[in-house]
Amino acid sequence: MGIQGTYKKKLKNWNNEGYRVFAEDEAIISMNPTTRKLWAPKGSKPIQYVSGSHQNVYFFCAVSDDISYCSTVDWINEDTFIKFLKYLLKRYKKVVAIADRATYHAKSKKVKMFVKKHKDTLILWLLPKRLPELNPMEQGWKSARKNVTYKLFKNTKKLGYAVKRHIQREFRMNLAKFWR
Repeated sequence: MGIQGTYKKKLKNWNNEGYRVFAEDEAIISMNPTTRKLWAPKGSKPIQYVSGSHQNVYFFCAVSDDISYCSTVDWINEDTFIKFLKYLLKRYKKVVAIADRATYHAKSKKVKMFVKKHKDTLILWLLPKRLPELNPMEQGWKSARKNVTYKLFKNTKKLGYAVKRHIQREFRMNLAKFWR
């Protein structure tokens, strides 16, 4: 059985035990718009407006079969990761968080202690190294960058709101089908 088959089998077991399974990931999105292809008259030079700002917006997001959660944070670290896990645990009593092997997920003593403290209600399942394509949330970031971040936003608050809105309203993922 391959890696994806393993995830599909685990997913079925977790669902049977009453856990809500989320694929979690974080991203940093710049205030400057991303470029994309467009139609323009031959010989013309389209103008891409930029803010010139070097500000970024930091996100923690998680996708489940029928719902997505996204929150902006001041910085991405172990403390904000734990805060996001607490949010998920408050909404759902039993949670599986599938995450990459970022240092603050895999090696943080605070995170390990938090997971140990909540061992009856929280499972932190780490994806294999160097395989981001196994995380369904990566598709959400790709979708947000394609459909939202090409626009010029006046401030970080508006950019954060637009990305969160896109992830929560437009992005859905059937985890079992993703890991077939």
